Amino acid sequence: MTALYPVQDVFTRGEISPRLHARASLDLYRAALAKCENFVTLPHGGIRARGGTYFVNEVKNSAKKTRGVPFIFSSEQAYCLEFGDQYIRVYAYGARVGTVEIASPYLESDLFELAYVQSADQMWITHRDYPPKVLTRTAHTVWTLDDFEFRDGPYDDINDSATTLTPSDTGHLTPKMTGNTSPYGTASASGGGTDAYRMFNRDKINEVTLDGGSDGYIRYQSPGGARRVVDAYWLTTYPTATSDNNYFTGWEIQGSNDGTTWVTLDSRTAETGWANSETRFYEFHNQAAFEYYQMAFTGGGGPDAVDCQSAELAFHIAASDQTPFDLTASGTAGINDGAGFQATDVGRAIRLLGADGIWRWAKITSRTSGTVVKIVLYGHALPNTNPITRWRLGTFVPGKYVESGSLYEERLAFSRRFSVYASATGDFDNFALGEKDDDALEFVQAGGGQANDIVWIADSDGALLIGTSGGIRALSGSGIDEALTPSSFKNRRSRTFGCARIRPVDAGQSFLYVTRSRRSIAELAQVQTTRYQSDDIGQISEHIPKKGVVELAYQTDPDPILWFPLDNGELGGYTHQPSQEVRGMHRHRIGGSFSGSDWAIVESAVVTPGQNGVDDIWLIVKRTIGGVTRRYIEVMQTPFEYGALEDGFQVDCGLTYSGAAVNVVSGLGHLNGEKIDVLADGKVFRGLAVASGQVTLPGGATAAKWQVGLPFQSQADTLELDVGGRDGSIIGRRKKVAKLILSLLETDTTGLEVQSFIRGRWEAVRMPSIVAPDGKAKLYTGNAEVPIDDSWEGQGRVKIRHVNPTPCTIRAFTPVFDAEP
Repeated sequence: MTALYPVQDVFTRGEISPRLHARASLDLYRAALAKCENFVTLPHGGIRARGGTYFVNEVKNSAKKTRGVPFIFSSEQAYCLEFGDQYIRVYAYGARVGTVEIASPYLESDLFELAYVQSADQMWITHRDYPPKVLTRTAHTVWTLDDFEFRDGPYDDINDSATTLTPSDTGHLTPKMTGNTSPYGTASASGGGTDAYRMFNRDKINEVTLDGGSDGYIRYQSPGGARRVVDAYWLTTYPTATSDNNYFTGWEIQGSNDGTTWVTLDSRTAETGWANSETRFYEFHNQAAFEYYQMAFTGGGGPDAVDCQSAELAFHIAASDQTPFDLTASGTAGINDGAGFQATDVGRAIRLLGADGIWRWAKITSRTSGTVVKIVLYGHALPNTNPITRWRLGTFVPGKYVESGSLYEERLAFSRRFSVYASATGDFDNFALGEKDDDALEFVQAGGGQANDIVWIADSDGALLIGTSGGIRALSGSGIDEALTPSSFKNRRSRTFGCARIRPVDAGQSFLYVTRSRRSIAELAQVQTTRYQSDDIGQISEHIPKKGVVELAYQTDPDPILWFPLDNGELGGYTHQPSQEVRGMHRHRIGGSFSGSDWAIVESAVVTPGQNGVDDIWLIVKRTIGGVTRRYIEVMQTPFEYGALEDGFQVDCGLTYSGAAVNVVSGLGHLNGEKIDVLADGKVFRGLAVASGQVTLPGGATAAKWQVGLPFQSQADTLELDVGGRDGSIIGRRKKVAKLILSLLETDTTGLEVQSFIRGRWEAVRMPSIVAPDGKAKLYTGNAEVPIDDSWEGQGRVKIRHVNPTPCTIRAFTPVFDAEP
């Protein structure tokens, strides 16, 4: 028989499903492997042993599951957050940030259901059972977690029951004045007289003359030297203002604590065109408390600049400075499905339609009973304390809080069940619905014809992507390149798969997301403006994601790879460069063991920009160490290329020593009792024991550069190649491999072994010429031939593995075999 030399120099399809192992007619077959474990498929075509993992720290509580979350301010300032049971810790560039620890409400069981969205130094964190939180970084070691307060919305439908809500106060700075000094405080005006109080008597029908000229003031002094914070006001003209034009057209709102020195808080000019009894509302930012407030006006008095008049002025006490007051319901109908107010309503918003036809909003601060709560009022004071018939309760209650978030067109957007809520443009706290283009908006039934829950939302080119359990929709402005507004929107369905509640990732040219079953990964590509379609990227390697995808993390540098922990503890990898037809999956078993598995369990993966220009892959790994469960934070190291052998880091949960030549290194307490590998000045030592946090080189050897950690091996199994048949396919025919020719790049051949699928013996790659006299390995680039003890039952397949803590890159291999004719 004629020997066959079928070269395989492309592995860009990675490890393919066992269901495809006989599909030699597929184009992808010649670029695939039967197993790709701890090897990474490279965009260039070869495979390379992955980098080891560097030990950073043990999590706070190793007995409980922990999750990593990226916090990326910029490519130069990036963090990995350790989310544990009711705490958050902060890490950056391979180390913990000081002693930073933030208390959080999230329990262990909540961690992998948390969603987050970040802008600059703030991250909004959501979960359906918790009010939204905002995590803020004010300095490298200063972090805070606070409640995120939605300002004025969103709300349930307007109450249609007979229940009324009656406030016991109005939020005014002043009481309902009956005289210039009664019932308390002092009202005065520049024109003198005894009727200045009538500007604060809750009567919009009266006509109050404030001054006989065009300039003047109306003032109120709080009693007993009390100081209050004011942040809004409204002003009403008198009933015949248009006939006399005696209203004022410009003014300043001022505060003072001595009645002499005044601070301007708000200024208005050109306030013309007033109608009879018209009310205008004004807001301003203020956090300072004052005893005196006044409106110093100009431009009044009409054409003759005489008799400047108005009807009512109402200053609003800022909600942060208000004393909460009662809001009493006439019954429980319409409140929590008839159950009345609950303790869980504390913090909930209520919108109230005042007697003047203007909506205000309040927040519940405490509950007294099923019909009585205390509130603070935001925005503007109410005109009176009359019963309110039209009101709306805030949408968010326990179990019904927002579940995911995204930023889109300068809006902060959240989703819950079937709805998307987007803030006012550029005002992330403001969710008050309106009709102007930059007002907040609410989009209901984003799932389209099916009532599918929204599980995530994400910003994409030209659309807000809405991932539901039934598929993906695109929400955008109604025209091409038109902004999304309350009056301009379109909601398009895409031909996609249902989505899991797992955060998708932006992979540059497309989005990658997990399908509803968590057993496959799909790619979402834009086919035209706001139109998308999906393909199952893992179909040819379906056996890998079928183990259950936990989360996604995408690395762009040095190679574009999607990392995804699996339910069985393996770390899935997917090299993704569609422009070059590179789409290959691989599996990784991190060194160590846990319970019944022979590998450590990867529970979470996070990617952040690293300091050296490549991405950091943070892993939270669970192992059994000394009979105890340990969870460690580790960073996968940059794969070896173009360096010195002694710098190669090919161990897991490892550390590096560099300094004077020594025989013993310490600081290995996290690996006590474990057998480890050591690369010491380029020489390999395997199976050394760690005791009392130390490891010793045998025979008194010393080294100045140590790479120390748990061993792992990389293995690639070939497929049965279909070449050389004279009368058709040779798949299934008997073959016998005589040798394997490997094309290697920067590889330590002393750790490379080859085995027939039938014979049980691993054949070492023996190349004495590349081993230094002192026993140190050398990196070899070139071809290596390995004889193989095979039988006619081997089908022309071989196994390749690398077992040393040293680099290995395989560019191609050629099995030399004979086959049945």
